[in-house]
Amino acid sequence: MTRILIIEDDTVLSRLVVNWLEEAGMKPECVTSIREGFTRLKKADYDLILSDLRLPDGSGIKILDWINENRKQIPFIIMTKYGDVPTAVDAVKRGAVEFIEKPVHDIPLVEAIQKALDEKGQNGGDTKIIKRVSKAYQELVGKAELVAGYDLSVMIRGESGAGKEHIAHILHNKSARRNKPFVKVDCATITKELAPSILFGHEKGAFTGADNNTTGLFHEAEGGTLYFDEIGNLSIEAQQVLLRVLQERRYIPLGGTKEVSCDVRVIAATNEDIEKAVNEGRFRFDLWQRVDEYTLEVPSLGDCPEDVLPLAEELLKRFNTEFHKSVEGFSDEAKEKLQSHSWPGNIRELKNVIRCAVVENTGGLIDAENLKFKAVPQKENTLALKDDDEERHKIERALVKAGHNLTKAAEILGISRPTLYKKMEAYSLK
Repeated sequence: MTRILIIEDDTVLSRLVVNWLEEAGMKPECVTSIREGFTRLKKADYDLILSDLRLPDGSGIKILDWINENRKQIPFIIMTKYGDVPTAVDAVKRGAVEFIEKPVHDIPLVEAIQKALDEKGQNGGDTKIIKRVSKAYQELVGKAELVAGYDLSVMIRGESGAGKEHIAHILHNKSARRNKPFVKVDCATITKELAPSILFGHEKGAFTGADNNTTGLFHEAEGGTLYFDEIGNLSIEAQQVLLRVLQERRYIPLGGTKEVSCDVRVIAATNEDIEKAVNEGRFRFDLWQRVDEYTLEVPSLGDCPEDVLPLAEELLKRFNTEFHKSVEGFSDEAKEKLQSHSWPGNIRELKNVIRCAVVENTGGLIDAENLKFKAVPQKENTLALKDDDEERHKIERALVKAGHNLTKAAEILGISRPTLYKKMEAYSLK
């Protein structure tokens, strides 16, 4: 079971967080000081640390520094009601995966923790978990390995949870920059106020609380790769800051006067319709042109049913080890259920389903009733496509994937069963 260490001196908040995490199938433990936190960390292994910033015996960033010094691969999320710029910059620069302002709420907190855990499982040394055998995915990998050798800015598109960062690592590891840093930029943490300092660093005295000189992400990635995760989350102001450095290949640290040259490759990822964002004025056209010199599309798990069982088997092995279980495999009914599901949440959803099934299993095989899928709100008429031929083709693919079960096919397409039936009649499909 996933072990979470909570370092928080507000006992009321601690009890709330414990309840939320236990309901999410995790195993939280609480301490109220940095000293107690260090004691626990030296005795046991944890999958994630959730820490307050201001504690009775110092700053929670001391824990983050210890993680870095000891080369521990533990995601660190910091909570605080003191959301000032220097602290936010410091936490993100030192490796915090998320910065959450109080008051904390259950759903955003659990989602942030789950995202951090998923990324820990998909990236770095654990990239082997992404074993996709489908022709579509193998073609994508081939394209990524081909373009990796060219110093182009690459835009990786795909649904949330489909494995875009894994492709970014392939681009870096197969390039001439592979021996230089790969630095991930979580665009959700870069507000318009934080952008210059996070990206370019700042000099002592640049703003209140800037007590030391710091380097930015462009400096840390020098000679290597900067990966902008979900670039569509950047504010227009942050986009302008990024555009300027990409155009000029030079920047000035906040509060400084001397220009610094930079040599980095930019890889961006998004699950958003960037063309639509550009048309609506939410994303700059000129920045889009800069970061999208070559496009890679990551196929969704729902479009690659042949990937589901190999991934499920790999995840079963992983969670057997993590939870000290010995689940033997999947029943035929469970395999059928896994393959017929549309997987709107992609690999992240598959991980959640297998994780919960392993936790609840008391021995033997995972059966169909052990696989719990969250209900996804259906939207009417989401099948609007460019032309009739494309729409017909997509309906045919969904019917084949669902074994001509109309209910399942409608779920795959995101439309109601009556709407599907009408469209089938219009295209003379049986």
